[in-house]
Amino acid sequence: MIGVILAAGRGQRLGRDIDLEKIGPKCLLPIDGRTLLERTVSDLVSFGVDTITIVVGYRAEMVREACAALGRKYDARFDLVRNDAYLSTNTACSLQIGLSDIHDDVVIFNGDVLYDRAILDDLLKINRTAISVDNTKPLTEESFKVRIANGRIEEMGKTIPIERATGEFIGISTIGGGDLLEAKRLLKNLVSDNPNNYYDFIYLSLSEGGNLAYSFTNGLKWTEIDDIHDLKYAESIAGVACGARGRF
Repeated sequence: MIGVILAAGRGQRLGRDIDLEKIGPKCLLPIDGRTLLERTVSDLVSFGVDTITIVVGYRAEMVREACAALGRKYDARFDLVRNDAYLSTNTACSLQIGLSDIHDDVVIFNGDVLYDRAILDDLLKINRTAISVDNTKPLTEESFKVRIANGRIEEMGKTIPIERATGEFIGISTIGGGDLLEAKRLLKNLVSDNPNNYYDFIYLSLSEGGNLAYSFTNGLKWTEIDDIHDLKYAESIAGVACGARGRF
């Protein structure tokens, strides 16, 4: 399995409150002494993943420097690929770039997610294409919602009415090698239709073919860090499961 981390974005909302020019992209945010990137790398290594692709854009040189240090610390190999159009595209474009030379099973992370390692453990136990869904968090209009019915993803997106949603996709997922060709085709269509599309929608299409599974977080802690409020919450839960995190 290969790890893919999407870390090209600029983080404009969070950048209103903290100096991301100095810190770099959100994957380099230090949370309780460890960057988000190091936490994810440590987890991947603990699961036997030693090759990690990172899609970079904003302040790419800072990610490259961080990877050089993490490679030595965790004996991991990094492939950095660039989304030079990061200011005018979204995650579908970044993932398309990230998967271009990959043909094996992959586990995909949004680079701005802090999560309990047990969430990743539960997801990888499925051993097929799958997404992680928070089934307990109170939803908002901004949540990227998922509706699951009859064992399949029936709807995805922010526009799903809260009362109809099963939960929220948390930005951690896997694609099995047998589904990669179809996933790449779906990403190509998404980007061609709108470069600002989210990659998340490929899972809706994969589910239609019966190729998608899911795991629930069942109350385990996580957060995506979009703004200063998310950052403060991340800092408040940073200790979750640290005793079991890879080489921490």
